[in-house]
Amino acid sequence: MSRETIRYIRAEGQKVHQTLDREFYLNFAGLKSKTDITGILKPYQDLLEPEIFLSLRETRVYNEEDKNGINLLLSFLAKIILLSKTSQLKDSILDIEASSIFSIDKTKIPFRSSKAALLTKSKKQEIQEIENKRGAILSKLNQLYLRQYAYKQKDSDDLGFSSYLHMYEVIEGLNTSALVEKAKEFIRDTEYIARDLLKWFFLKRMDIKLKNANLTDMFYLINSFELGSLPKMDPLSMAKALLAETGLNPQAKIKFDREKRKGHVAGSICYTSNPGVEILISTNLQGGIWDYESFLGSFGRGLSYGFTERDDYFEYKYLREKSFLRIFSELFKNLIFEPAWIKKHLRQDVANDFLQFLYLRRLMLTRILSAKLIYEIGFYQGQDNKAETYKEIMEIATHSKASKHDYLFDIEPHLSSADSFKASIIEPQLRAYLIENFDEQWWRVKEAGEFLVEIWRTGGRTSIKNISENYGFGGTDITKLSQTFEEVLG
Repeated sequence: MSRETIRYIRAEGQKVHQTLDREFYLNFAGLKSKTDITGILKPYQDLLEPEIFLSLRETRVYNEEDKNGINLLLSFLAKIILLSKTSQLKDSILDIEASSIFSIDKTKIPFRSSKAALLTKSKKQEIQEIENKRGAILSKLNQLYLRQYAYKQKDSDDLGFSSYLHMYEVIEGLNTSALVEKAKEFIRDTEYIARDLLKWFFLKRMDIKLKNANLTDMFYLINSFELGSLPKMDPLSMAKALLAETGLNPQAKIKFDREKRKGHVAGSICYTSNPGVEILISTNLQGGIWDYESFLGSFGRGLSYGFTERDDYFEYKYLREKSFLRIFSELFKNLIFEPAWIKKHLRQDVANDFLQFLYLRRLMLTRILSAKLIYEIGFYQGQDNKAETYKEIMEIATHSKASKHDYLFDIEPHLSSADSFKASIIEPQLRAYLIENFDEQWWRVKEAGEFLVEIWRTGGRTSIKNISENYGFGGTDITKLSQTFEEVLG
């Protein structure tokens, strides 16, 4: 491939990336339900030709930096080429997700806030009503998700791959079979402690026997304790406190969208349409620990873009290895489980019972992620009875009765569970490195912040492979992940 063609991909790619990023922000923030992805991609038909992708894939590279750059461009092109094939479907999906609202006892509940609404309900009748109405919306969405999945499988062949899973593995450098085995290992290793703690806390806090619990009960349990006790989070104040404590001073300006709207996705999402210049974090706070986890995760993701060179090439400025981004999102999100951080920022005395409950929450969410990964890889390998399989795997991981409704909604965006699980393995290794080289409270040490900035400043030139080679962490051994829970839960 000629250098002129790569320059063309960079120039056109940056335009379409920025435009799509803004379109997704408007939809996810509840500012626009009807997206026009089809119209946005129409002027870029030349960029969306499979021949461009195939030619780029054959480009000869001579060093690790160029290899990282080409892989990032391939990942980007594959994403938008496949999106162009299903753009009308995606527009329809986003419209339904953003505009669907139902009423429960005169209270209007947007579909995108329906899971969060379940966490505040204690009456079985209200919970059942929400689940039924949410299930009716998911039934419509599932038909579109299935069509989208079929297109992904078929159109991956045009890019030279046997399946969408094969394409994702090659481009993202993932060994999904190995990750699935690690996920199964983690579920086995934490089986007894998860079951025993769930059994004890269900009886103590909800007067429910484990054999009678369902997944909604489980989510209510691991969220209920903090609903009335944690201080309400202010994103701006939290961001200032984090930057002051870590000594970080990103050149990018951090902006916040904090207005609640009916189609606004619950939690926090970071948008990076102009890395090194501006970072936007959109929040729809629900109350409780999820606000902190979601915001801290988005903030960590934003920081990994906040030190980018403004005039760098498109791939190094805008794009990142997916697991790479999630590692730093996890690192900052998991501050919520650090006793010293909790005491200072949440004004909570970290008694053993409180800390155990926090780690039960983290354990169950990691087991659920493991289950999603096992299910999703099987899904893309063509397993039968997909909805029933989803239910069975979730019930094994959570010891709670699960519904089939979420069997497709739970794996959007596609194969994100693989990136997330890989990041959940690597993040404890990074944390251990920071503690060993800086301090137990690494987030209060200026040199630790400088170390992170050194990684972030290279932008997309840095990959997990580079990090592993340079600093000695980044492998897929789950030992550190398991030890994280053993230290607190025994």
